[in-house]
Amino acid sequence: MGHSSRTVDYVVGFLREQGLHDVFGVDGANIEDLYDAVALAGAPLRALVAKHEFSAATMADGYHRASGRPAVVAATSGAGAMNLVPGLAELRASQVPALALIGQPPAALDGTGTFQETSGLAGTMDAERLFAEIGVFCARVTEPDRIVEALPRALEAALAAPGPAILLLPKDVQQSVLGAWPERIARVGAPLRPLSAEPLRAEAVTVLTAARAAGGPVAGGPGGVVVLAGPGVIRADARAELAALSAALDADVAVAPDAKDVFDNTHPRYLGVLGPSGTPETDRRVAEASAVVVAGHRLPQMAGGALREQLKGVPVISVDGGEPPLLPADHPALIRLTGPVAAELDALARALEPPATAPGAAPATGAGARPTPAAPRRAAVDPAADPAAALDLPTALDVLARRLPEDANLVVDAGNTGATTVHRVPAPRRGRFITALGMGGMGHSFGAGIGAALVTGAPTYVVAGDGAFYMHGMEIHTAAELGLPVTFLIVNNNAHAMCHTREQVFFTGDYTFNLFRPAHIGAGVAALFPGVRAHHATDAAELDRALAAPHDGRPVLISIDVDPHQVPPFRPFHTNR
Repeated sequence: MGHSSRTVDYVVGFLREQGLHDVFGVDGANIEDLYDAVALAGAPLRALVAKHEFSAATMADGYHRASGRPAVVAATSGAGAMNLVPGLAELRASQVPALALIGQPPAALDGTGTFQETSGLAGTMDAERLFAEIGVFCARVTEPDRIVEALPRALEAALAAPGPAILLLPKDVQQSVLGAWPERIARVGAPLRPLSAEPLRAEAVTVLTAARAAGGPVAGGPGGVVVLAGPGVIRADARAELAALSAALDADVAVAPDAKDVFDNTHPRYLGVLGPSGTPETDRRVAEASAVVVAGHRLPQMAGGALREQLKGVPVISVDGGEPPLLPADHPALIRLTGPVAAELDALARALEPPATAPGAAPATGAGARPTPAAPRRAAVDPAADPAAALDLPTALDVLARRLPEDANLVVDAGNTGATTVHRVPAPRRGRFITALGMGGMGHSFGAGIGAALVTGAPTYVVAGDGAFYMHGMEIHTAAELGLPVTFLIVNNNAHAMCHTREQVFFTGDYTFNLFRPAHIGAGVAALFPGVRAHHATDAAELDRALAAPHDGRPVLISIDVDPHQVPPFRPFHTNR
């Protein structure tokens, strides 16, 4: 059939038909044929080369979280494939759909001890067994014609679970000519779930109507309904439906740390973040509720799991899209609505009568009208903070919060820096607040920020510590190569600070493995990467000026120095102290 009929050409044709136009990865001998096929296919397909395979996976991660679109990851065999493991594990844990195409040595050489062999033969590691544990689907394509069936199966699995689906592609299979092409490549979609039965929803409406009447903001006291919202609402693109339900119930909304942007953080009903980076006040309000709606949220330990015990005696309406919250199976008052999250939230909101008008508020008008929001309960940041103040982390984050555009992507890394940012910085009102809690991998934010900026074109801000920078900060070079509007705020405490904090809080504190000798990250990046505008800010005013400066078509890196001994607003630390 000629050059255009290789297996890899079919793969590229399949990607194009599915709208999967961006391939994140690192090239290499056993995946180079795929890159060649992408080059021959041309626009709209493009291959985006990272500096490390972990970051290629996190680019796909941020790309999806910012847009809702799945992405493709491509890497070669051996160490290239192994470098993907933590990134794919995060995709699995955080339920991010992706298609991972991993090259392998030629199948004809299996069992011969060839370089980077992972066939499972002759004592070699079995890559298929490894990636089957990490992905929601894994297959090793050993015959060229099998690609026609394997690709749609993999993508269907990625969208249905959701999570990463992995295809292992030997080099000789990639190069082989296909015997026959389908006349038309069908589009693959996620399976559709039906709405829950009407009697079940009517039962939920009865419970919620009674709980709304029992108290809360309308009745002027505790009780009422509280909504616990999680990343499933973001995945379902159901922020508008969540807001409508909150208005119909006059319900306060608390959010998971990795779903902070699911509800307007300046809204009077916004309660704050659940879990260790949240506040005891949020937990107390949940404990007072007469009923709780758990929306797209499984209540894992880092995102409100401590509340599970409190919810045992409270009616819980779970809007979960088929993924139940991690509550006891014998919960006495759990009603599960398992249809699509957006549709279930919308149906609930429409079925509920509008709440009574609060004293002093204008009456609602029109069918299904919602109450007008009051002024926010709290200021997001201190508007009177001294711009000339010395920089500690809270001050720096207040400066950042004032400078964030409403449509920005804010991508937050792990550790003390991440815990403080989640606690302190409001989510952009029309953008995304992205943090990875699945594996909690340091350095995730660098690739995720690049992926988010690439797919949205929106100004993107990455907040990461110096330890995360040393792990995967060289992806700043990728942002410069692509000319992306990313600002990297590097919080330098010359430490793996959360590990150091744990030494002080949970152990004797008379030793440390986690403090570093001082480094000058801003000056170093300025010298290393001419394509990055990099500098160091020493006070709040200097940081404010740096954040306000135009991007000029280049990424920006700003480093600041903070105290490694400052304990972040992470409740287990303060409880133990």
